[in-house]
Amino acid sequence: MWNKPYSYREGFVIDAGLILVGFMLQLSMGALNWDIFMWPANIITLVIFVVLTVIIHSRRSKSYFLRFMTTPQAAVPAIVVVVFLTLIMGLTKQAPPQSMTNDTIGLSRMLSFWPFILTYVWMTIIAGQEAVWQITHISRHQWSSLLSHVGLFIVLTCGTLGSADMQRLKMYCEQDKPEWRALDVYNNIHHLPIAIQLEKFSIDEYSPKLMVIDKSGVPIPAKRPETLLIDPVFRDGNIQGWHVTVKKRIDNAMPAALVKMGSSIPTEMMRRLRLDSLGQTLNKDGYLPTTNQGSECALLVSATKGKERHEGWVTCGSYQFAYQGLQLDKGRSLVMGQREPKRYASLVDVYTEDGKNLQTTIEVNHPLTINGWKIYQLSYNEEMGKWSTLSVFEFVRDPWLPIVYIGILLLALGAIGLLFDTRRKTNID
Repeated sequence: MWNKPYSYREGFVIDAGLILVGFMLQLSMGALNWDIFMWPANIITLVIFVVLTVIIHSRRSKSYFLRFMTTPQAAVPAIVVVVFLTLIMGLTKQAPPQSMTNDTIGLSRMLSFWPFILTYVWMTIIAGQEAVWQITHISRHQWSSLLSHVGLFIVLTCGTLGSADMQRLKMYCEQDKPEWRALDVYNNIHHLPIAIQLEKFSIDEYSPKLMVIDKSGVPIPAKRPETLLIDPVFRDGNIQGWHVTVKKRIDNAMPAALVKMGSSIPTEMMRRLRLDSLGQTLNKDGYLPTTNQGSECALLVSATKGKERHEGWVTCGSYQFAYQGLQLDKGRSLVMGQREPKRYASLVDVYTEDGKNLQTTIEVNHPLTINGWKIYQLSYNEEMGKWSTLSVFEFVRDPWLPIVYIGILLLALGAIGLLFDTRRKTNID
């Protein structure tokens, strides 16, 4: 080993040494805190890294090891090791930086894991050396390779160093109240140049489902509960040996007692009605359709098994009233599961410090992009459900992302160029 010319064996030994050193750093120093590379530290680091890359290239003629760095025998092992560690990261649940974990090794925070970082830096150095070599030895037939290596170097360096400047903030917006403040992962308050005023929150829900639970409240069967999907055309079906028939359906209903009391019921009174035995008394007169806040789907159903028959109302309840199930045999009950959201969105007014004012809808997977920020619909008041007057938005800002996109574009152009070069050589042959 270490006899010139070096082979793949030496390349893998170098990566094994980096992993060993990385483990020593991990155990002695702990995970790397990427916050130390926040602006302007990241741009200074990038400039130093580029300068060192050029200096290393200028010394290639005096060092065989430096020349070895631009060979496949060095590049292939580096790529294999990085891909292997990336695969581990993909198969291991990654924890957010601020959370506590029992992982003493550091695999749950792979991006801050020293063995991964050192092998990643080694691969970046190799890519940088090859990019500089391509620039200094450019010819008409090497543009594709040049674009590929330069693009890869940009993606590797800017994608990592720029991550320190990425901001992820949460904004809690109550209806009809403009909000400029947002919280980071440490619950620090940030005043943003963008304000959001929630006008209306809306949610589309999947059809309700009925299931049977035991006296402990566990669905039956426990691992894969059997359910009945009550879509608008459902009339009857079978579940756990019971024949269930829907006799009446009210999509927006409340207990008759609440409807008669009116919509202006004190919140504290509602809380008591939900928590004590009055909650059962509240539902004894059935349900009535209403447009009051807190209404939910209610079903009048009958369940039959042989000669045994039960009839009553079933609802999942809401923040205004408790759920109600239908008692069956052996302590079992027919209940309605919590409604699952199919789509939820917020109609908002957006204001910026530079004078922009617009009204738009923000929904899941359809963010709003404005002034360098992407604004995502993240959550809502799940207790209130479709009647929520609160929306939670995620603000994401990555100022280095356009540079990374340029690197990806160069990679794509280089790949296309290499494809045409391969076809041209094939045709010539």
